[in-house]
Amino acid sequence: MGGADGMRKGYHDLLRRENLELILLTAKSLLDLGCGAGNLGKALKLKQSCLVHGIELSRDAVKIAEKNLDRVWCDNLNRFDPLFLKQKYDTLIFADILEHLINPWDVLKKFCRVLADNGSVIVSLPNVAHPWIIKNLQKDLFRYEPAGILDITHLRFFTQTSIFQMFYSAGLKITNFRPYPSKENPIQYHITATRAISKHKDPQTTILILTHNGWEYTNQCLESIKKNTSSSHKILVVDNGSTDGTIEHLRKDKTLYHIENYHNLGFAAGFNTGLMLVDTPYFVLCNSDVIVTRNWLSRLRHNIDSDKNLLILGPRSNYVSGPQQINNVPYTTSCALEAFAQIQYDTTAIPISYFPRIVFFCVLLKSIALKTVGFLDEIFGMGNYEDDDYCLRSLKAGYKNAFDNSVFVHHHGSVSFKKKPEEYRALLEGNKKKFMAKWNLTNYGGPNG
Repeated sequence: MGGADGMRKGYHDLLRRENLELILLTAKSLLDLGCGAGNLGKALKLKQSCLVHGIELSRDAVKIAEKNLDRVWCDNLNRFDPLFLKQKYDTLIFADILEHLINPWDVLKKFCRVLADNGSVIVSLPNVAHPWIIKNLQKDLFRYEPAGILDITHLRFFTQTSIFQMFYSAGLKITNFRPYPSKENPIQYHITATRAISKHKDPQTTILILTHNGWEYTNQCLESIKKNTSSSHKILVVDNGSTDGTIEHLRKDKTLYHIENYHNLGFAAGFNTGLMLVDTPYFVLCNSDVIVTRNWLSRLRHNIDSDKNLLILGPRSNYVSGPQQINNVPYTTSCALEAFAQIQYDTTAIPISYFPRIVFFCVLLKSIALKTVGFLDEIFGMGNYEDDDYCLRSLKAGYKNAFDNSVFVHHHGSVSFKKKPEEYRALLEGNKKKFMAKWNLTNYGGPNG
């Protein structure tokens, strides 16, 4: 393996048949990272015609692997430079190895340099959020063991969410994610990933979309972004435990990245799992029930850059509280929506209206906000008032907030909350109390500032 040498007897001999079945029959050149004695590669070569190379730290294991594989390097994955290999592979295999490394995020990312354009990455990782682990943590127990999830040689620990975050950071799109041996007993996750198909080589904006069921609306949102966004960007969808087929659709779409949270984390915590990964100068927070219009992002980008102190900029819409709303919109079709949005752009004399509170149903921010203001406050649970809170924090940090009169987007509005109006009102009232208590306010104007 890539961790300490001289690991327990038999550890290097594992075949890992569950990983073998994930490898495509069309795979011709494979690199097995932490290959052990090379039994996985040996079985693969018996199954199909292919070239299999391996990297392994244990000298004893390498002696055996040299008989099973086409070539083996005895080295430490923590320090190995993959460019030394001077070739690319259509399949990279990380079978039960990343958790043993000092910096698995860096190792995964750097080995992607030798992944062919249409290549696949096969990974198996233990799940530290297994019910048994959680039950023991509640008893204040975290006991290392000779093998299993809490293997004493494990240096890093992962959950479903953090696995998706690591793959995104490596520029990889997860296309298959399987709990093993079952959903009820998820000891491991088996992952297949490939590179996302990026429209822009150097994206300047990360568009984050939060989803929880409602694929019909999410699909409309995604299609409108793909159609109407010329400004350089990448899309990161954060799913909050959807059960309606949304996840299956997201896995199939290689033009975007996505994160699958096991639970519905709510607005702030859900978005924060994506905000932790933002590596572009700008980012957008967008509800999944929004339909953007032509050139919306380039116009927002242009106007937010007109003022160096402007941090938060939102569009106008048909369904939004406060002065961002345009009442009695005339459109009933997508073509009429585009025409209305264009008229709004053409007839706007004053593009920017500064205002203390911008609604985060769709909003553009400069990424410096994450360093100077921070992430969304998760005390607001499922949602509401995290945008009020963030805007107030922005103002107190010396920045400005505004809405853009020249940009109009359609918002279906509170699709999830409409199904349970009483729960929504209770949530709204409860979060207002939390907000006012946090800021020691006796009165708050809400949507009107």
